[in-house]
Amino acid sequence: MNRTLIVLMLCAGVLAGPAMGADPISLAGDKQCFICHDGKSDFMIGPPFRDVARRYKGVSNAKAMLVEVIQSGSEGRWAASKMPAASERVPVSKEEAEVLAEYVLSFK
Repeated sequence: MNRTLIVLMLCAGVLAGPAMGADPISLAGDKQCFICHDGKSDFMIGPPFRDVARRYKGVSNAKAMLVEVIQSGSEGRWAASKMPAASERVPVSKEEAEVLAEYVLSFK
């Protein structure tokens, strides 16, 4: 593939992954996050994003920590609930997990 064609495809979004400029709400819906989580309401199956953001507020590596949890699951950090392992969920790339982590951390 010649260089010009690659550049044009990247600009058109053909080669860019879904996380490139992805709307975080749509991405969270596509990755089925809202089955267990909500933005601000009470605890569903998983904690509301607002509570996650509060827990990680001021933590220097919060985004990296959340990326890891989003990609691999959690070990029951929130009471008895536990985020399923990656093999049991819709796959999330590192780039998508970074978009989702930023979204979760944006809650107040």
